[in-house]
Amino acid sequence: MNDKAITEKELLVAIKDLLKKNGYLSKINAEVRAQVTELLQDRQASGTTNTPPAPTDEVLLVNELVREYLEWNGYLYTTSVMMSEAAMPKTKRTRADLCAEVGVKDDEKSSALPLLSNIVAAYTERIKRKINKSKRDVC
Repeated sequence: MNDKAITEKELLVAIKDLLKKNGYLSKINAEVRAQVTELLQDRQASGTTNTPPAPTDEVLLVNELVREYLEWNGYLYTTSVMMSEAAMPKTKRTRADLCAEVGVKDDEKSSALPLLSNIVAAYTERIKRKINKSKRDVC
């Protein structure tokens, strides 16, 4: 027999490494997590008479902003798990709808970032202006 014959273990390691390199392993792991989450939620829902309260409009909006942020950054597997766990609809709100809801005007500069990043940047800038104003008022 050939001295360089590949053992079954070496073959499995090589396949696992290839799946990791191509991103398939992460996708499979995320899909399994999403399915387990759904099964646990279904099981929990069928085993109890108390249903969780419907999410508020604010929670739904934040979930959509987080979804847009995750997708923007390429965290598609994380997005799929979040959508499953939060029981989010498959169809997402458009960026224009989200902008209108949070009161953000989307222009060429702001469209280069996810909306959540724009909101945080605007809030941070507002706080800095308040701090600088209060420093000037004290002097």
